[in-house]
Amino acid sequence: MYIIKITEETQSWLVAICLYEEQYLAYMESLSDEVYAKASFFEIEMETFPFVVIENTDISHQLDSYFGISTLEALQDCIETLRDEKNPGQKEPYFKYYYIDEDYFQVNPDQNYMLFLRHTEVTNDFLEKPYVISVFHEEIDKYVTNYDVNGLDKLFEQTKSTHSSKLEKEDLAINGYDSLFWKMYYDYNSDKLTEKGIQCLLPMVEKMEILHDEKRWKNRSYALHIVFETACMNKSETVFPLFRETLEAYDNYLISHPEDKLEIHRLAYLIYRMMIEREPENALLYWENSIVEIKKAIVFNPEKASWVSFLELLYYPFEKDDISRMQTEELNRFNIEIKKLEKERGSVLAYKIALGYQDMKEFMQWKKIENVFPENAAFQWAEKALAYMPEEISRTGLYECAEFFSKTGTNMSRVDFLEKAISLYEQALKTDENNFLEIFYIVTILREIAGIYLQNNQQSLADDAIIQARLMFENNIEKVKSNPSLNLRYAEYLEFCYTYSGNINKPSLSELKSVAEEIEVQSEGFYSYPYGMLTCIALLEGNEAEAILQATKSLILHELCAKATFLDLFKQFKDSQYNQLKAFLDETILFIEEVEENYYYNPELSWEKLNKMSNEALTVYWEKRKEEIRNRPPFDTE
Repeated sequence: MYIIKITEETQSWLVAICLYEEQYLAYMESLSDEVYAKASFFEIEMETFPFVVIENTDISHQLDSYFGISTLEALQDCIETLRDEKNPGQKEPYFKYYYIDEDYFQVNPDQNYMLFLRHTEVTNDFLEKPYVISVFHEEIDKYVTNYDVNGLDKLFEQTKSTHSSKLEKEDLAINGYDSLFWKMYYDYNSDKLTEKGIQCLLPMVEKMEILHDEKRWKNRSYALHIVFETACMNKSETVFPLFRETLEAYDNYLISHPEDKLEIHRLAYLIYRMMIEREPENALLYWENSIVEIKKAIVFNPEKASWVSFLELLYYPFEKDDISRMQTEELNRFNIEIKKLEKERGSVLAYKIALGYQDMKEFMQWKKIENVFPENAAFQWAEKALAYMPEEISRTGLYECAEFFSKTGTNMSRVDFLEKAISLYEQALKTDENNFLEIFYIVTILREIAGIYLQNNQQSLADDAIIQARLMFENNIEKVKSNPSLNLRYAEYLEFCYTYSGNINKPSLSELKSVAEEIEVQSEGFYSYPYGMLTCIALLEGNEAEAILQATKSLILHELCAKATFLDLFKQFKDSQYNQLKAFLDETILFIEEVEENYYYNPELSWEKLNKMSNEALTVYWEKRKEEIRNRPPFDTE
């Protein structure tokens, strides 16, 4: 077996693993002189696939032993030893291993693509699992990674004869079918699962059940839900038997997993809700059952139940008059019953209901349903929610809460809601020193608050909000400067402050120029914004040639991707006296419009090389590049 390794100052990686010498020599000859100088070449005794490559991440990558080769049996022995000698407090992997069952050649050898190669990290969690490192186990992982249901089915057939131990069957069921099932379920919710993939779900569940020798009601319920929903969308004749079978699965799911009660009632609500439109003659019956299911969830856990689902059933404009009457009756009951529940649960319930109203509003806007949303009721619950002070809450929940108050404050032009959102983002900022996005969120909200004060002719209060925003950046300047994206937001804010007409300390042009150049270096020319900013600064300094040069740099690096920047510059300066710049912008926009139909982004000059070129060379290069773009053939997609 032949192996080629690349070693750089900060990392090492393998670019070739192959069985035959002629393949090895051919790949070696394909390396550039620069890459060849960093390469090491090995011939090892291993003569056949499969085997494993071990990456010893706990030692220097420059040592020859950083990568090791092992049989699966030897690796299993090593795993057994580690199980006896593991360090309970260790959080980092002991090592990584790669299962190699065929030749491997990296297409682009000058970058480390092993980062994306399928591998296993041997951690304490991994060591607690009982599965044996074998071809069977590694094939399971490979097929799951590749979404290869047929491959798993092939292994399933092997369990009828060769791999028939209880542990192997469990391995295939849990690490194979169950793992792939939930990946496919996630894909379905992201609208990425194909019709063929949907058809695989129930057969996968059936094989899991055979391997476990028991019904898997959770998997079966979710599979049937997807199949039922698809049948509804396709108006299939199988809807009605699937509906009954799915409800039966939910009943058994509740028995086997009572801890999932909340989710089971939500799923049941959904299929009743779908049947309202699928069978209009019985719409009222399905609506009533939908209400029953979602109210069961509310009784079980009011803080976690889906209030948006309940509210949507109360307000959605169904075509049936009998449903409209029942909606009115149910709304009246809700207004009476909720008082007791609100008294028991307090402001957290008010927040959850208010959040449900907000979600329902977005749902109705998406569905383009007008003149239905109860603005007054939503407003009343939002005001009650202001008293909510989240304590034991997840980071996700905290962000959701902050976003709720931010949206509400923006929609209602209410400073108190926006200040509530700021307090929540500040809470998140304090809980984790690595947080930084909250800085930008707080600054954005403070600018909204300033806008509200300006609309109310409260200039001094608006100025205070702008000053607070700048202090938020400056009090966290180390975090700001360490993140190119956040630093860019800081630059945008300084630019805003420079043109702001209120009574604040404005940044100087040199300060603006410094931060723009800093972002250019940090992002290595990735962002077009610094060049637009430097263009404007050059004009303010009376240097039109420098402005054109900065715009040219952006064109070289970003080409037509910077179209919006140039349209903004044209709009900003079309009535100015900068005639050279206007001529340049006119010519650039005409060029963009000329070539954009068949354009594809494929720049040939890197930021590093651009920085080493003279001003004259950059201008010449861009003129040449324009002709190349005009004359290059269309991108071949076949």
